Amino acid sequence: MSKDIDVYETAGNVGNTLSAYEDYMKAAQLYMDGKTDMNAVEKSKQKLYDNFIEVYKAAGNSFENPTDEKKKDAIFCNDTIDGVFKRSIWSMINALNKPSDEKNYADAAAQFAYRAYGFSGDQYNYIVSSIDKQFMEIIKMEMMYQEFIAQRGDYFEEKYPDDESKWESYAAWTNDLNKLNEDVAKAMDTMLDREILVSDSTVGSIRMKLDEFVKPEDMVSVRMKNENYHEKLTGEFYENEQPIIDAFNEGYLYLIEEYGWKSNADVITPFINFHRIAVPTPKTEENPSGIDIYYIFDTSQPHDAEEDWAWNSDDSVPENLRFYQFEEKIDLTLARDQHIPSCDFINLTKENYSDGQNQFSCAKNTAEFQSLFATGLFSALSSIPGDYLSEYLLTKKDTKTYIALSDYDFDYHDAWATSYTIFHVVDTTGQYPGSSLESSTLSAEKIQPDKSAGAYSAYTVILKNRPQEDGYYKTKVDVATNGVGDTELEMVQEDGTTCQENIVPSGKEVTLRFKAEGTTVLESLTLQRHNNTENPSEVTSEETLLIKDQIATLSPDEEGYYTYTYSAPYSNATFVLNGAVGYKVYVKGTNQSFEDAIQLDSYVDYFEEGENVEFYVSDNVKSVGYYEGNTYKELALTENYEGDRKGSFVMPAKDITLYYNAVCKEHSYDNGFCTKCGGYQPADYNESTGSYEIGNGGQMFWFAALVNGDGEHTQIQEAKPDAHGVLVSDISLKNPVDENYEWKPIGEFKGIFDGQNHTISDFSMTKVNDQSIGFFQSLMSDPNETDEAKKATLKNFTLNGKIVTTAEAASAAGGVVGTTSGGVIRRVNSNVNIGGGLIYDIGGIVGEIKAATSIEESTYSGKIVLDYSFYGVGGIVGFVTDDDTYAGGTKIKDCANYGLITYYKVENHGGRGYSGGITGQVALGEEDFILSDCYNYGSVLAEEWKEIYGAISGYCAAKKDGIKNNYYLDTLPVKGFLGEAEIANDEELAKAKTAEQFKSGEEAYLLNNEVTDGSQVWYQNIDNGETPDAYPVLDDTHGTVYRWEDGTYSNYEKEPVEETYEIRTFEEFKKIPEIVKKNNRANFKLMNTIFGNGKTMTESIGSADNPYNGTFDGQGYYVYRFDIKSSDGNAALFDTIGARGSVKNFAAFYQNIEGEKAAGLAIVNYGLIDECISGSNLSGPFTDQLTKEPKNLTETTTFVKGTSMAGGVVVENKGVIRNTANYAKATASASDGIAGGIAVVNSGTIENCMSIGALSTKENGIAGGIVGKLDKNGSIQIAYSAQTAIEGGTIGAVFGTKEETAGAVNNTYYLDTLSGNEEQGTAKTAAEMKSNAFKEELNTLVAGNEELCSWTWNSTKNQGYPRILSSLITEVELVNASRGVTVKGMMHKDTKLQLNELDKKNDIYQAFKKYAQKTDKQVLYSAEPTLVYGDEQPAPYEGNLNVKLDLSKYRGKGYKVLVYRNNQIEELEIDKQMIASKDVEEMVPFAVLAEKSELSKAVDHIKDTIKTGDNSSVILLLCIVVVAGSVAGGVIYWRKRKAKK
Repeated sequence: MSKDIDVYETAGNVGNTLSAYEDYMKAAQLYMDGKTDMNAVEKSKQKLYDNFIEVYKAAGNSFENPTDEKKKDAIFCNDTIDGVFKRSIWSMINALNKPSDEKNYADAAAQFAYRAYGFSGDQYNYIVSSIDKQFMEIIKMEMMYQEFIAQRGDYFEEKYPDDESKWESYAAWTNDLNKLNEDVAKAMDTMLDREILVSDSTVGSIRMKLDEFVKPEDMVSVRMKNENYHEKLTGEFYENEQPIIDAFNEGYLYLIEEYGWKSNADVITPFINFHRIAVPTPKTEENPSGIDIYYIFDTSQPHDAEEDWAWNSDDSVPENLRFYQFEEKIDLTLARDQHIPSCDFINLTKENYSDGQNQFSCAKNTAEFQSLFATGLFSALSSIPGDYLSEYLLTKKDTKTYIALSDYDFDYHDAWATSYTIFHVVDTTGQYPGSSLESSTLSAEKIQPDKSAGAYSAYTVILKNRPQEDGYYKTKVDVATNGVGDTELEMVQEDGTTCQENIVPSGKEVTLRFKAEGTTVLESLTLQRHNNTENPSEVTSEETLLIKDQIATLSPDEEGYYTYTYSAPYSNATFVLNGAVGYKVYVKGTNQSFEDAIQLDSYVDYFEEGENVEFYVSDNVKSVGYYEGNTYKELALTENYEGDRKGSFVMPAKDITLYYNAVCKEHSYDNGFCTKCGGYQPADYNESTGSYEIGNGGQMFWFAALVNGDGEHTQIQEAKPDAHGVLVSDISLKNPVDENYEWKPIGEFKGIFDGQNHTISDFSMTKVNDQSIGFFQSLMSDPNETDEAKKATLKNFTLNGKIVTTAEAASAAGGVVGTTSGGVIRRVNSNVNIGGGLIYDIGGIVGEIKAATSIEESTYSGKIVLDYSFYGVGGIVGFVTDDDTYAGGTKIKDCANYGLITYYKVENHGGRGYSGGITGQVALGEEDFILSDCYNYGSVLAEEWKEIYGAISGYCAAKKDGIKNNYYLDTLPVKGFLGEAEIANDEELAKAKTAEQFKSGEEAYLLNNEVTDGSQVWYQNIDNGETPDAYPVLDDTHGTVYRWEDGTYSNYEKEPVEETYEIRTFEEFKKIPEIVKKNNRANFKLMNTIFGNGKTMTESIGSADNPYNGTFDGQGYYVYRFDIKSSDGNAALFDTIGARGSVKNFAAFYQNIEGEKAAGLAIVNYGLIDECISGSNLSGPFTDQLTKEPKNLTETTTFVKGTSMAGGVVVENKGVIRNTANYAKATASASDGIAGGIAVVNSGTIENCMSIGALSTKENGIAGGIVGKLDKNGSIQIAYSAQTAIEGGTIGAVFGTKEETAGAVNNTYYLDTLSGNEEQGTAKTAAEMKSNAFKEELNTLVAGNEELCSWTWNSTKNQGYPRILSSLITEVELVNASRGVTVKGMMHKDTKLQLNELDKKNDIYQAFKKYAQKTDKQVLYSAEPTLVYGDEQPAPYEGNLNVKLDLSKYRGKGYKVLVYRNNQIEELEIDKQMIASKDVEEMVPFAVLAEKSELSKAVDHIKDTIKTGDNSSVILLLCIVVVAGSVAGGVIYWRKRKAKK
């Protein structure tokens, strides 16, 4: 090879750098093998870095004041070294791929191989190994470049972690490297696919692709079949042998007849081993493959005589092969001895041999195997065939080997009287310059000397291929599958079809298509060669083409097939796809999960039983293991020089899961829990306050670990029980990674924990078995400390959660603290549910007070469920005792219990303890004890155990002096204190009060000891416009409670002055929100209907902070044609109606209401909504007053469009809604939105209501005809739902969903086409609901209740459904005296009668006129009566109307009165008093007819005359017109004169 084509570029110190990189890799490997230490690795890495510096300098750069920092900055922050490495890599690639007329590495390697090696297999090996070597050098260069970029990244991470420009450059360099890798791979593929110049001589160029070489695997011994084998040669054979005929002539026939010549096969059998050899040659039309195939007699033959195929001789070498056979010796003078060719010679040289698909025969002359010797190696070996073919010839001492040719003849020696066979041979010891071998002749005595004299001769033959028509050597290939599992393998032919076997040209590509199904593992793709024609199925060798990991890198097609191409071998062969049953490896984190925690070192997903599976783990992973049965087996992890950690295991015969436990250096926190390792986020320490600031759940866990000294998920090394903590926000303890993650309680706490009025949610302990249980396990102060500010303290927070014990006998369980000794608890609200096994002392806040503890201004609102075997259970404290070593006593002051205590029976458990709303058991004897200003609003579900329960305390043994001013709900069937002792019998210590008394504010006033100056503890909203409280609360944002002189309680020191506003216009209506801001007790009255003129209200009346507590009286009027889009996100006419507020006798329609939460009337109602209507239920054409466009009345309803909630009347009802109808169409657009006809959520009362408007939510939404969600205490009484449609995920005809604690649903009805059941109410058909009978059924239900309106029914109104009859509807008689019209019926008191005279072009008028003409009458007057308010807006009426027409008001005679109903004219009867009357369901047009006057008759006559052509009366008509005109002119003149006077 030419020395100027080197394996890498030596200039620019690249060669030295590559050597340093190789040393670095070797050191790393030694470290991995445990043969060196990390110091050696770091030393070699530093040497590599030093060489990077030299590369930079060799590129023409230098350093000023070269500190190591500046050097790093110089080499890593620019692309100088990148450029050098890229150029070096491309230099090596180009060395492989230059055109053949230039020097390139691949061609040079091929030409050297052609000179140095004689045969294709050896040449192929050399070329491939040389190219592989160059490829490896290129790959090492790429890896070295990658190492440089990695070191650059380490430097940037250290020096420029936040410099975006640096990291952008880093990303660009990394992308360049990736692109370079891709380009190099393409260049390598190009090189492997192109023709290589093997030889370029005057004889011809040899160019071949690598796949066209005969590979070493095919340069093997082949057992070939003699197609014309002779067991012996008889006279019959010799008769056809021309050389014998020529030699003996007629005498030959005599010998045959006389002696019966014969020759038996001695050592040659029908199957003989030949060695296949091949040489490249110029491609020609006759030999397009450029390969010459030869077979040379194998020196090693099978010699087991017992086998049919065995070599007949006992020798394993062909030294017994005889070329002639001494057939006959005649012992007569001058009688010749005859020596003729042996049967073995004939078999070897004269017959055809087959290797399966191709025919070969012995070369007749040396020209037939000239190409075999036309190589550089033959010349290099002095052109001696014996040396050249040494590995294929017998090399025995004193043995000479000849290459026999097929021709022979005879030589007669008279002197010897012997006829010898003359053989044509090539002496392999001879020298034949120029590759042209010359044959010579040897007679029998020379070619076969006497072995007894020590002379040996050996022989070989060379078989030459007899080409097929296309000139290609052929091979038979087929496919097979092996092993277990479901596999498929086939060959793809040129036409695209597939086959299982085929005969193809050797060296040509064979395309394979294969796949595996299910869990089958593709182990490998192999090539089995069959080089034994005697046993064609015998696998003589097997080559692995693809291993499992290589198969996994292939890309399957849409059907799951892999495609692989391989050049057909020069042996008959079978492609074998090997499969096995596979098992899968799963990965799961035990404490947290994240991607790439474990990466299998494999491309495949399934592994075989017994296979060694290796895997890498990330830095975060602490340990890895799996289960063998129930036994956990931890796997060993090793670490390499780069810090990569690896493990392995042997795959069992099943799927397995690798479990890992992990931590991480760079946490990713979600709610303070690391999503990678589960670690807790440390709380922030505030040095100025000395407290740890806690802002999420993980930080709360961290604070607990700090107090406890728990380092499992932290870096904490020692416990700090006196640490101080503060909440800086509301927090949840829920771990986003593990929903079942449980709280680990704070142990012995001696510090101060200040919640700063925040809430802790999702506290959960369900598997605890400690003796002392709670959010804090114990609160402990110095026994001698008297300053409360220095005692262990818990204050200012709310705790929500649950505790479930698994201990057989826990000593104390508290929602907040298990036990206390000398601590302080202030303003702590516990909503912790407690239950489980046997617990001795249980408290909503503290399980057991062991020594002087102060609990003030704290509440409990959870649920305690327990086995009745206990000592003490209380809403605040379970058990109170004392320790004399502590100074002071226990104080429980200004506390309240709202919780529930219930029991269950456990067999074989002992006696019952004591329970109470505040304390369960107090065992202080004569010790000081304060229990004052507390109340119990909770309950106990233990009627049969009244003897163990006290409303305030169970058993209480303490000084009476400190016990006072306590209250409890009178529904509890017990006294304040248990027993018969003095405390229990003193009813002044604890008094029973009703729920109304609590709600009135009385107890708040009393608990404060009548203090109202701002220093009081208890507050309560009563009438201040805020949401009313049912009982006192410890929240100073609620109202102060005052007592008025009349003995009632209020949030006002003096009763406020009420104001009433009369509203007549929409502008006045829009000002109501501003008025309510200043006075939420203001009253409003609508004085008429109000037209909104299409305007939009952006502000609602009242707010959550300032509820409306006045009376809004619509007086039966309505507001319409305006929209509501509130600026705060929610939209309704009223935002919040307070407990004292009421909205009544009001309707609103023709609206679009849009907001996050939206409703027809109110967002929240705490007060009363009575006799109101939302939307309209009209149909038919009308002209829009605003746009003047024709529309349908169906468009005049109210359209409520909420995102999360949409209610026809209200979003949340916490008060009372009665006598109210909804026609609005409500839509909640969120995927989980809620919609309700009357209310979205109801926790109040809905009674005597109806809803018809359509409701719609999304797929996960909730919708109900009356309410979407029936919440706690919510009830529905007397209502019906006849929605046109209710759409959503969870829907109900009356309610969508219902809480367990919801109130009653009674006397409700729904249309049977809606979704409902017995719980929803009674289903009725449309016909049943649209009936008078249904109206009567409803009226039966409301009878006797003065607050509920009755129902009315008219088949033409309200779609035929019953309607609510407003209390404002009374019997009214309306009169139009001038026209004699009287209307009488049930209507609003302000209703007026309006007569609209019909236009003469009106269709109804024309109908009246036509009717009049038929009866020879004329229309005196026609009109359409309507009932309106003063502003001419339509007024409602109920039932039938009686309409009378007094005809005495009209002049004429022969009257008729007509009405137009249902598109028909109806004639009314007229009584003797000239009165026509009719009861109608709705107002209808009417007409008064009378006989025509004489003038009218004359005019009609003239008109008829004109029509008949008689013009004699025309003059008369004109005269009449003139006269009439004169009269009219005279009248006008007279009026003008009169006006002037």
